[in-house]
Order: sequence, then C-alpha cells, then structure tokens
Amino acid sequence: MRIPWQDFALTTALLFAGLGGTTVAARLQGADPLDAPAYLLVTLAAAGLLLRSVRPVWTVAVTTAAIALYLGLGYPYGPVLLSGAAAVYAVATYAAVELAAVAALVYSLAVLVSWDGGIVSWFTWSAGWILLPGVAGVLMKVRRKSVVDSREKAVISERLRLAQEVHDVVGHGLSVIAMQAGVALYVLDRDPAKARVSLEAIRDTAKESLEGLRSELDTLRGSAPLTPAIGLADLPALAARMREAGLEVSTEVEDAGLPENHQLAVYRIVQESLTNVLRHSSPGVTASVRVYTVRGELVVHVTDTGTPGAFTEGHGITGMRSRAEALGGTLEVDASHGFAVIARIPLPS
Repeated sequence: MRIPWQDFALTTALLFAGLGGTTVAARLQGADPLDAPAYLLVTLAAAGLLLRSVRPVWTVAVTTAAIALYLGLGYPYGPVLLSGAAAVYAVATYAAVELAAVAALVYSLAVLVSWDGGIVSWFTWSAGWILLPGVAGVLMKVRRKSVVDSREKAVISERLRLAQEVHDVVGHGLSVIAMQAGVALYVLDRDPAKARVSLEAIRDTAKESLEGLRSELDTLRGSAPLTPAIGLADLPALAARMREAGLEVSTEVEDAGLPENHQLAVYRIVQESLTNVLRHSSPGVTASVRVYTVRGELVVHVTDTGTPGAFTEGHGITGMRSRAEALGGTLEVDASHGFAVIARIPLPS
C-alpha cells in the first residue's frame, strides 16, 4: 500500500500542531500539565491521517477513537480537534457520502459522551468541527468527479473524431481503389495502357490513404501530423481522382479565406458525398460540387444525377452532419432529384 506524500505532509503538520499547541491550550485553560497518555492519544489522532486517501474509513475510525478517549479522560480541548476535522474531510472526500455521514455522526456522538458544555454548545461545536469539514469534503468530491467526467467526455469526443477521420480517409480510398481495380481488370487484355493508368491511380490513392491514416495515428499517439492540413485547395485533386475512377465531377469552389478547421470539414463533406456517389450510383451518373458563401454562410452543395429513391442514413451522412454541427452549421440530404447533400456553416467572424 503506497501512501501519498501529501498524506505524510499533512500528518506531520497535525502532529507538530497537536504536540506543541495542546500544551499551550492546557496552560491557557488552567488544566493540569499533560502526561504521556495524552501525548500518545494526540499522536495517534494525527497518525490516523496517514491513511486518509487510501483507507479513509480507517482514518476516521482511528482518529475519532483517539480524540473521544482523549476528551473522555478529561484532557483539555486543543489542536487535537484539527485531526478530527481533517479525518471528517477525508472520509467525505474519498469515501461514499452515506459512509461519511455515518462517520461524522459517530464522531459527534463520541464527543457528546464526554461533553460538559450543554447541548447547544455541543451542536455549535459539531457544526464547526464536523459539519463544515464534511460539507467541504463532499463539495471537493463533486468537483473532482465533474473534472473526471469532463475529461472522459473529451476523450470520447476525440476518439469519435478520429474514428470519423479514419472512416472518411480509408473509406474513400478503398472505394476509389475498388473502382479502379474493376476498370483495370476490365481493360487488362484489350487496353494495357488504360489498365496501367488505373493501376497507377490505385497506387496513388493507396499512398494518400496510408498517409492520411498515418497522420491520424500520429495524432492519437500525441505526435504532430506529418502531412499539411487538407483544405479547399485540395478539392480539384479530389475531383480529378473521381474522374479517373469513372465519375464525372464538376467543381465550383469559392475560396473565402476560411480557417483550417472549416476547410477540413468542407473537404471531408465533399469527399464523403462523392465517395457515396461512386459507391452507389449507376454508370453514367455525374456529380456537381459547389462551395460558395451567401449571407454570412458557407454553403457546400454536392448533387448527382442518379435516380431518385429512398435511402437510409449511414455512418457517412451522420459523420458529415456532425462535422457541420460542430461548426454551428446544419446538413441536409435530399433524394427527390438524384441525391443532394447541402451543408450550411456560419462564416467565422
């Protein structure tokens, strides 16, 4: 059992305060000089705090018993009570709230046995030396829990973000590779030059996907990504890869000087939209990409000329919508005339 250094430091401070201050308190109260059992009980009350963070119940039990016996034997009040307050705070901070309440009640009743100042003064003493430390301990526990919950939420959010990035990068790459592989197999015997072009496209797409995956893994490990940020300037290259895979794409992109996070979100939305067209559309379908600004909003409009029909939202559409909403925007899909993805993102001020 490893005892934190903070517990050693607190115990040492309480021990010195108890041994030194109790002698002064006895003199001020006109009590007899303390004997060896008194100093032993003061030492035992402080020593219980050694286990405050690892065994808080033992702490409050040892400290309470030592203080109750100390007062029961008629020794004067003094700094020994600080050990009791610290024990109540510890059990409220590190143990269950119900257990802390029981411990505080037991401690208060144990003192009552030797109390000779009246019930009102006993209630006042209990409020100052037991209730307040207990409440402070509970508040500290709530604060620590809220900090842990916030960190866990942040970790989960970051993992979801990385999962979405990997989904977009790898999913897009595999779709293009599958399409190019089909073209290469189809023309392998009749048009070797065309097959070679498709194989080169497969090589380039695989390399790009691996670099994107490596960048996300570097981020997960805490390293800085080795690749530059993806943005609107990369959309023409994306459209070119789609054309090589057999999907005719037209682009109209207005560069509004957006920050990197906006540009990455736009790129991923366009990438996932075109990947879905490549996966699900029939031959001859074309796609159109428009990125423009209007009335303080950035609009991303991706449409295709496919056959209208019912659809079910999958991870891709959910991920695109999450990207838009993360920047305060919205994303809508419409399958009444082909398939359209429309994202509206507020421009940063």
